[in-house]
Amino acid sequence: MKGKIVLIGLTIILMLGIMFGGVALAAEYQFTFLTHAGEENSFWASVYRGAQDAAKQVGVDFVMIRVKEEGDLAAQLTNFKTTLAQKPDGIITTIPDPVMFDEVIKEAIDMGIPVICSNVDDPEGAKGNARLSYIGQDLEQAGYLLAKELTKNLPQGEKYHFLISVGGPGLVWAEQRAKGITTYLDEVGYTYERLDTTMKMDVAQSRIQAYLQSHPETKGVIAVEYNHASAAKAAKNLGYKPGDLLIGGFDLIPEVLSEIKSGYINLTIDQQPYLQGYLPVIQLYLMKKYDLSAWDVNTGNAVVDASNVDRVIELSQERVR
Repeated sequence: MKGKIVLIGLTIILMLGIMFGGVALAAEYQFTFLTHAGEENSFWASVYRGAQDAAKQVGVDFVMIRVKEEGDLAAQLTNFKTTLAQKPDGIITTIPDPVMFDEVIKEAIDMGIPVICSNVDDPEGAKGNARLSYIGQDLEQAGYLLAKELTKNLPQGEKYHFLISVGGPGLVWAEQRAKGITTYLDEVGYTYERLDTTMKMDVAQSRIQAYLQSHPETKGVIAVEYNHASAAKAAKNLGYKPGDLLIGGFDLIPEVLSEIKSGYINLTIDQQPYLQGYLPVIQLYLMKKYDLSAWDVNTGNAVVDASNVDRVIELSQERVR
């Protein structure tokens, strides 16, 4: 899958080079990217970099609008309605709730404004929402892969217990990843318990630490977000050594990469956010300029662990990983 994505990206770049012949382009279109992410969420730096690079490449104006508080869906909806009134040439949005954004997205489509979904989609995909395409991770598949990779070296036939950190209970991305995780744990017969850890890392650390103290039988912590960094800090505070707990989760924020280096985090799944910014802008441009249709793209499940973390850290400093 990752190879296919790279091939698609290279094909698009080649196509654009042929179309534009290296000539600087005047801004023909204005695209707006709406997200549920808070202003301090560092994950989105790579998404923004990808969208910026694409906008410069094809010569369009681009703006990303985030919410002040992480996961403030009401604010995201308000931002969407405000954007509609401004009538941009295209909209990119996350869909973190299965119902809340249905009406405004349909309204945009009816107004002739194409809408592409990035990062998190309606659970039913195109059947559940009028968006034209989805560019992002297959969230359930990613959760399944995370649990499988994290536990692959455990002895077969043994019973283990895991804590699942769910920082956004009820949100589409969190529930789909959690479903993938629990599906795999059920298959191999491991027990587990979900814990609402919030998206605040200090709160998550406190809650995970309290859980580990009261459940010493816990073999590992699996996070649907980046709270595996909080789990690593909790493990240190409780006197665990690197490798005593299996710890894994998602994304490449600096705290996660640092704890992979320390040995406390075994692995993290990278959804390749640069592509989640780059490809939607490219798609919107091609749709507007050449009447091409939108297409879904799975941005993949790249495993980052001790074997490749140094290279990923280099790339993350450039905001491309």
